[in-house]
Amino acid sequence: MSRTIGSVTSWLADLGLEVYAERFEQADIDLEVLEHLSDQDLTDLGVTSLGHRRKILARIADLRDAPAAVVPPAPVEDQSERLYLTVVFCDLVGSTQLAHSLGEERFTDLLGEFYRAVDGAVDRYGGHVAQYHGDGVLIYFGYPQALEDAALRGVMAACESCRRVGAIAVPGARQMQVRVGVASGPVVIGDRHLSQHARGGRAYGAVVNLAARLQAEAQPGGVVVSDTTAALIKHHFELNFLGLRQLKGIDEPAPVYAVEARRTPDLGMALLARPDRVPFVNRRAELARLSACWNAVAMGAFNLITVAGEHGIGKSRLVGEFLDRLRREDRPVRHVNCPQQGRDTPYGAFRLLLDHDPDLPAAATLRAELEAVPRATQAERRQRRARVIGLLADHFGRTASGAKVLWIDDLQWADPSTIDVLLTLASRRPPGLMLIVSARNALPDPRLMHVDGSVPISLGLMSPEHTNSIVREVLGDVKGAEALVAPLVARAEGIPVFAEELALEMRARLAGPEDVAADSLPDMSVPSSLQQSLQARIRRLVRARPLLRLVASIGREAPLPLLRDLWPGPGSIEEALDELIAAGLAELHLARDSQHDNRLILRHQLLQDCAYDIILTRDRERIHTAIAEALDRRRAAGQAVEPTLLADQLERAGRLRPAAELWAEAGRAAAAQSADAEAVALFRRALALLPRIGTSEGDWSDQFEADTLLALFPALIGAKGYRAAGEDVLGRINALIERTGGSQRVFSTMFFRWIDICVQGDIDAGHEFAVGLADIARSEPTGLHALVLDRMLGSSHMFRGEFDDARQYLDRFLATYDPALHAEPLRPFGATDNHATVLCCIAAIEAFTGTHENTRAATAAALASARASEMTHTLCHTLTFGAAFPAAIRRDWGAFRDHASELKQLAQSRQLAFWLVYARMLTGIGDIAAGRVDEGQAEFAYGSKVLGEQGFEFLQPTFRVIHAMAEETARRDGPSGDLAALERAIRSGERWMLPECLRLKERWGWS
Repeated sequence: MSRTIGSVTSWLADLGLEVYAERFEQADIDLEVLEHLSDQDLTDLGVTSLGHRRKILARIADLRDAPAAVVPPAPVEDQSERLYLTVVFCDLVGSTQLAHSLGEERFTDLLGEFYRAVDGAVDRYGGHVAQYHGDGVLIYFGYPQALEDAALRGVMAACESCRRVGAIAVPGARQMQVRVGVASGPVVIGDRHLSQHARGGRAYGAVVNLAARLQAEAQPGGVVVSDTTAALIKHHFELNFLGLRQLKGIDEPAPVYAVEARRTPDLGMALLARPDRVPFVNRRAELARLSACWNAVAMGAFNLITVAGEHGIGKSRLVGEFLDRLRREDRPVRHVNCPQQGRDTPYGAFRLLLDHDPDLPAAATLRAELEAVPRATQAERRQRRARVIGLLADHFGRTASGAKVLWIDDLQWADPSTIDVLLTLASRRPPGLMLIVSARNALPDPRLMHVDGSVPISLGLMSPEHTNSIVREVLGDVKGAEALVAPLVARAEGIPVFAEELALEMRARLAGPEDVAADSLPDMSVPSSLQQSLQARIRRLVRARPLLRLVASIGREAPLPLLRDLWPGPGSIEEALDELIAAGLAELHLARDSQHDNRLILRHQLLQDCAYDIILTRDRERIHTAIAEALDRRRAAGQAVEPTLLADQLERAGRLRPAAELWAEAGRAAAAQSADAEAVALFRRALALLPRIGTSEGDWSDQFEADTLLALFPALIGAKGYRAAGEDVLGRINALIERTGGSQRVFSTMFFRWIDICVQGDIDAGHEFAVGLADIARSEPTGLHALVLDRMLGSSHMFRGEFDDARQYLDRFLATYDPALHAEPLRPFGATDNHATVLCCIAAIEAFTGTHENTRAATAAALASARASEMTHTLCHTLTFGAAFPAAIRRDWGAFRDHASELKQLAQSRQLAFWLVYARMLTGIGDIAAGRVDEGQAEFAYGSKVLGEQGFEFLQPTFRVIHAMAEETARRDGPSGDLAALERAIRSGERWMLPECLRLKERWGWS
C-alpha cells in the first residue's frame, strides 16, 4: 500500500460509509487487500448501492496513485455537542397493506429496495442514514459530515427519495410511495449519558421528533418542511404554506410547508440560485479589473483571475455581478461550484460541468472516460490519467466560437484531479478564454497563483459605510429599524453576508407592531442560515476543536499563555493553533512588549457565539471552572489578570459571590478612571447576580447591595446626568440602610438624598436637609463627614444668594482639606471631585462679589483642580459651573465661548449625552451674545427642552437669566420671553441670580 491510512474502518468512515465496516471485517479485507478490490468484489460484499461502489473505487484509485505515505491526524475524540442539523424522516406509505398482500419474503425484498433507493438519494447529497425504523428511515444532514447547506441538501434528498421510491416496481402495478418530513434546528449529538442505551452518534432533541411527526402531514409522494427549514430553502423551492397543524406529541400548533417544486435542476445550480436581495455595493476597483481582463480576452488574450477572501466576503457576488453584465451581452459563460464533498470524487467540478454541457456528444464521450474503471498496471493508470486531463483541458479550452468565461467557484473543495486540469488549462493559455477561480481564504494550490500573467484579486472587509447600506436595504421600513442599524453593522464586522443575514433575521423578528427602543434591542443570536455554515467550518477542524472551545468560552480573544495552561490535548497546542489559523478562523496577535501576552483572536464575534453555542450547558460550567481556577493561579502568582475576565468566568462557573465582588471591584476601578458609563455597566452586572445568590449569603447580600448601589449612584450621575440616579436607586438604598446600618453608609445615603432634592430644583428644601445633618456629620471621628457637610452647606447658601455664609463653609473646607488624607476617602461622595467642586463655588461667588481678576484666578484654580483629578465628569462640571458660568456673570463672553467649546469637544469625544446637552445650551448663549441670535436661540431651546423632558430643573432658572443677559447684549429691544415668570422662579430658590433679575427688570421695565 503506498499510503498509510490507519485502518479499513477509519478509511470507510472518512467516506461516510462505516456501515460496511463489519462486512469488510468478516471478509478479512485488510489494508493489503483493499486496493485490489473490484466492482464485483464490492457487490459480493453487499455494497449494493452503485453510488457507494463508485465512491469506494474512486478512493481506491487515488490510493494507488498516491506517491508518498501520509499519516492523517487522528481525529479528536467526539464530545457531546449541540449542533444545528437538518433531520429527514422518510416513511413508506401503506407498508402494512403491502406486507399482507405480498407476503413476508417479497415484502422484505421490497423493503430492501426501498432502503437502497433512499440510501442512494441520501448519499448523492451528502447525508447520513442514522437509523432504519422498519418502514421508515431517519436521516441527518450536517452530521457526521459537516455541511454548510444542510437544509438545502436535505430537502433535495427528500425529493429525490420520492422519485426513486416511486420508480420501484411493485407486483400488482401499485406505485410505491413515501411521505417525507424535514425539520432543521438544534440537537444534542453523542450524549455520553445515553451511550449505554444507544450507539454513539445519535441525535436527540425536539427537531428529531418534529421531522417524524411532520411526515404524517405530507401527501403520498410529497415532502413537507418545518418553518425553520422553509426559511433556509425558500429561495430554492416553491413552498405552499399548509397552515398551523397540531402534531402528535407537540403542544403548540406548528407551521407546515409543502414543497411544491424545485426551482433549479440540481444541487450545483441550486447553490447559484440564491437571489441578490440587496443592490451590489462598492467593489468598483475589483469590477474594473475584471472588465479590463475581459477586454483583453475579447481581443484574443488568455487570462487567469484568482479571487480569494474569507467566507461571506462577497467573492461569488463580485464575480456574479461581472458575469451578469457579460450574459446581458450574450457572452458564453460556464460556471460551477466545487461540491463540498467533492474532494472524494476525481474531476468533480468537471463532471458537474459535463452534466450541462451544450456539446452533448463530446460530453457523453468524456463522461464515459471518467466513469471507466479499467484493470491496468500502475503505469498504465498514470498514462490514462494524463490523457483524461488533456482531454478535459482540450474540451473546456476551446474558444473557436468566440471568447468565453469559465468560472470555478469554491475551489477550496476541489479534488486534486480538478486542480491538475486547471493547471494544465492555464499552462496552455488558450486564446479567448477567461478562467476565473475563486476560493475561501487562499487557493488550495499555490501554483495557480504563479501562472504567468495571472491576476490576483483579494477581497477585504466592507467599510462601515457600505455595511450600513446593506443593513438599511434589508431592514427597509420595518418598525424600529433605525435603532438596529448601528448594532447590526457592528456585529457584521464588515462581512456582507453576515450583515444581510443578521438584518433579515431581525426584520423577521420585528414584523410586529411595536417600535424598538435603542436601549432595549432584541437578542441578536446567530441566524440559522449562518449557524449552518459557521458550524460546518468549526466541525471540519481536527486538532483545533478543543482549542476553539476554550477560546470561545473565554471570549473573542484569549491570552496564549492561559490557553497553554488549559490545553487538554491530544497533541500539541501548536498543531491546533496552526490548524485554527490556517482555516481562517483566528489570528495570532503578538504582544508589543514583555509586559503583555500574545493573544489568539477569533476572526468574528459570530464565530465565537456559534462555537460557544455548540458546547452543552453542563460542559460549559466545567470549562469555566477550569478557566477561573487557572486565572486565580495566575493572579496568585502576581501575573496581571483582567478582573472582568475572571469575574465573567466565575459567574459562568456558578461561583456567584466572588463573581459579584469582582464585578463591583472592576466598577470601582472604572469609576476611579472617570469611565462612568463602563462603571455603571459593571456595577449593574454585580447587582444582577444578587437574585441568583438569594439569601444563602445572609447579611452579606444586603451589605454588598447597599455598598454597590452607593458606588453606582455617582457613576450614574456622571454617565447620564443628575436625574438618572433617581428615586429607584435612592429608595432601594434607604430600604437597605434600615437593615444594614453603618455610619458611612447612612451618611452616604443622606448625601445622595441631598443631591436628589437639589437636582429637582428645591434649593431651600435641600438646604434644610443639609442643616439637619449637622449633628450626624460633626460626630463622625475622622472629620470626613464634616468636610462633606461644609461642601453641602456652602453650596446651598451660595444658591440662596447668602454668599458670606457660603464662604464660611467653603473656606473651612479648603482650610481643612488635605489631598493625601481626604482625596480618596471623599471619592464616594458625589460624582465630582469635592475639592474641585468647592473651588467652582468660590469662582461663582467671586463673579458675583469680587473683581474680574479674582474671578479669573478662581476659575483657573477650579480648572486646575479638575484636570488634576483626571475625572471627566468633574472637568465637565467645572467647565460649566466653575468657568463658563462665572464668565457669563462678568459678561466675559469671549471666555464664556471658549469654555463652552471645550465642554462640547469633551462631551462629544467621550459620548457624554448629559453634558452635550449643556454644551449646546452654552453654545447657544454664546452665539446670542455674539449676535448670531437665531442660531443661538435654536441651540438654547433644544438644551432647555431636553433637560425639561428629563425632569432636570436644577439651575434652569439661573441659565434662563444668563440667556436673558446674552439677549440684552445682542438685541436692541432687550430680552424675550416671560421674564416676570422667570423672576418668580428665581425668588423660589436660586436667589443668587435675584440681583441680576432686578437689574434687568429695572432697565427693561418688566411688569
